[in-house]
Amino acid sequence: MFPSDPTETIPESENLGARKKSEAEPPALGFVVLWSADEPVFLGAWLPVTLGLAGSELVLGRGSSPAAAGEPPRVMAVRQRPDGNHPLPAFMSPSLSKAQLMVQARSPETLVVQNVGRRRLFVNGRQLENAELRAGDIVDIGVQLTLLVAVRPRCWQSSLTALHAFTALHAFGEPDAHGFVGETPAAWRVRSQLSFAAARSGHVLILGATGTGKELVAQALHRESKLAGPLVARNAATLPESLVDAELFGNARGYPNPGMAERKGMIGAAHGGTLFLDEFADLPTGAQAHVLRVLDGGEYHRLGEDRARHAAFRLVAATNRPESSLRKDVLARFDFRVETPGLAERREDIPLIALQLLRRMMVDNRDLETRFFSAAGVPRLSEGFMRRLVQRTYDANVRELRQLLWSALATSTGGELQWPEAEQAEPAADAIESRPQDPTLEQLERALDANNGSLEKTWRALGFANRHVLNRLLRKYGLSVTKTH
Repeated sequence: MFPSDPTETIPESENLGARKKSEAEPPALGFVVLWSADEPVFLGAWLPVTLGLAGSELVLGRGSSPAAAGEPPRVMAVRQRPDGNHPLPAFMSPSLSKAQLMVQARSPETLVVQNVGRRRLFVNGRQLENAELRAGDIVDIGVQLTLLVAVRPRCWQSSLTALHAFTALHAFGEPDAHGFVGETPAAWRVRSQLSFAAARSGHVLILGATGTGKELVAQALHRESKLAGPLVARNAATLPESLVDAELFGNARGYPNPGMAERKGMIGAAHGGTLFLDEFADLPTGAQAHVLRVLDGGEYHRLGEDRARHAAFRLVAATNRPESSLRKDVLARFDFRVETPGLAERREDIPLIALQLLRRMMVDNRDLETRFFSAAGVPRLSEGFMRRLVQRTYDANVRELRQLLWSALATSTGGELQWPEAEQAEPAADAIESRPQDPTLEQLERALDANNGSLEKTWRALGFANRHVLNRLLRKYGLSVTKTH
C-alpha cells in the first residue's frame, strides 16, 4: 500500500519525486536494487543516499516511518525515467528488519554501512558487519535483497525528457514495444537515438558489440519509420566477394550466363522500405565503394543492363567493428548513429534482462517453471546468484547471458537456480579491501591522451572495474574531457 504522501519520509534535500532537479547538480551515490526476493516491484529501483545532510545517517529497512522516536530518516526507493522520479512504497518484507542497515554518505565517492538487523550482510561475497562502499560494490542482505552501489543522475538529462510518450509504451522493467529491456541511462540513450533517427529519412549506422541488440534496433527503425516497403535483411559477411554486386544490385535475364533468371537484388527488393546489412564492415572495400552512388541518389544498375534504375530506400548498416574499419566516404553517407551498449556499460539492467530471458525459456518448459519459479512468477535463486550474474564479464553480451542461464537450469539440483560449477570463480572475497591505488593526475591525463579522449577505452585500459571509477577520478581532479578524432 502506498503512503498518503509517498515523499514524506525523504529528506527535503532528496525529495526526488516532488520537484525537478537542476542538471548542474552533481550525480548522487546510492543503491540500485538488483534483486528483491519477496518484493519484485523493487527490481531496478534507485535508492539515492542523501548528500545534502553532511555526516547524517539514514536507515535502510522495513517500513516507511521511524521505528522509534529520534530514528534517522529512511532510504526510500524511486523508479527513474525520463518523465521523472516516481516514488515507490517502503520495503514491507517481513524478511527485513525495521532497521537493517545504517547508511552514511561519508564523501561523494563513498558510503559507509553498518549492519544492525537480523539478516547477514555480505559485501562482494564477504560477510561483514560494517564496510566502506564505492561504486561497483555489491551488497547482499541475506538472500532477500541484493544492491549495487552506483552513481546516477538525480534526474534524467533534458535530451531524454522528450521521450515522455515512450515511457507509456511499456511497464517499468518490461520489454518495450520493440523488445528492448532496460531502465538505465544507457538503455534510454539507445531509445533516444533510435527515436530521433527513425523520424528522419537518412541512412543509419548501428555500432555495438555482438549480442547488444543491433538487429532489434534495425527492426525498430524500420517499424517506426512507417515506410510502406519491406524490411530486407542480410548478413554482409555471408556474401561471397565475387557475387556481392549481383546480390546487391541484381542482374538482367541471361546475365552473366544464358538462362540466368532476372533478379531484383537486395536494393531493388528494398524499394520503398529498408535494407538492413548486418556485419557491414565485412563487406569488401570495393563493394563499399559501389554503394556510394545509390546511397546518394538511389541510382544503380543491374548487372548486364545499360539503363539506370532508381530505388528509394533507407540503408541501415550494423557493425561490431570500429568506424575506422569503413571507408571514410561511405561513413559520410550515414547521417545518424545508434550505439548499442554492452552489458558492462549497464550492469544494473542485467537482472531485468535475465528475468525476461527466464520467462521466455519457461514458455515451452512448464516443468522448469514449476520447479524454479514461485507461484508469484518469481524465480527462486540460490544465495549470491544475482551478485555473480552481475559481476560476471559477458563477451557476447545477452547471447552469453542466455547461455549461462540455460547452463544454470540444466545443472541446478533442487528448486533453486544454482551457479554452474563450470563457471569462472567469483572475485576474491577480500576484493573490497584490495582496491588498487588511484592513478595520479599525470597518469590519468596520459591514458586519456593515448585513447583520444574516449572514456570507454580509457577506463578499460586502466583496468578499472567500470566507467564509474573513471567518472569519480575526473570529478576528483576537475578534468573535463572532449573526445578527439
